[in-house]
Amino acid sequence: MTGQESVRYLASAANPHLKELARLKERRGRRKAGLYLVEGLREAQRALDGGVIATELLLAPDIVSAPSETLAGLLEAARVAGAEEVHLSPAAFAQLSLRDKPDGVVLVARSRQLSPASAGLHADSLVLVVDGLEKPGNLGALMRTADAVGVDALLLCGSGSEAGGTDLENPNVIRASMGSVFAMTTATGSRAEVAAALAGAGLRLVAATPHASGSMWDADLTGGVALLLGTEGAGLPQWWLGRADLHVRIPMRATAADSLNVSVAGAVLLYEALRQRSAGPQ
Repeated sequence: MTGQESVRYLASAANPHLKELARLKERRGRRKAGLYLVEGLREAQRALDGGVIATELLLAPDIVSAPSETLAGLLEAARVAGAEEVHLSPAAFAQLSLRDKPDGVVLVARSRQLSPASAGLHADSLVLVVDGLEKPGNLGALMRTADAVGVDALLLCGSGSEAGGTDLENPNVIRASMGSVFAMTTATGSRAEVAAALAGAGLRLVAATPHASGSMWDADLTGGVALLLGTEGAGLPQWWLGRADLHVRIPMRATAADSLNVSVAGAVLLYEALRQRSAGPQ
């Protein structure tokens, strides 16, 4: 780390600036300030690698245990990005952290969410559309899988973006995604905006629902496809079901379980799409 004399130090958990930053843990605070928190060295590095606009790199020297060369790389990336290095006491850092075992690193970044129309969709895109997800862990896990599969974009709509639920800059979404949120194209908008972007690219809409008569194994998921996933409890709304070109279900042989966790269901569908697309057109 740089010399202590050249770095601002916040020792008190009651520091006014620290209180402002702590409000970023809540969606209302993020919206008002146009800023969000990226906690964790790995996540902060991936955010900087992904080109986020960073304002501050907050470090708790008494907590940070990263190898010196790894930390040096993060500090250099933050400097290049124009972020101010600020040191915090453990008590001050605890006001920002959401983790049981924090690693002493938090990046403050500016919001810059894309609209669906700006997501760069094309005729052969594989897109994941997530409507109304409320649980940050599920959304983050879906993003991690979508990144692994190589989807062209993830589009968020429904209550997750319009009615105060989970948003892409929620600290727990970032954590569950393992930083994949910064490595892929994501966009947020209304259902109508998402549908317009998908239609503009000429993508087929494939809705995942347990009530479908056809299995995903029988569906053609090659070419331009948008896979549609709904909430953990209610699934996709009729708004999407009525617009979808195809309804598919995930085959199940259970006697008790009637559904899968949405992040698991998304992973199964995405890897079936990857399998088909790797093999070529059916």
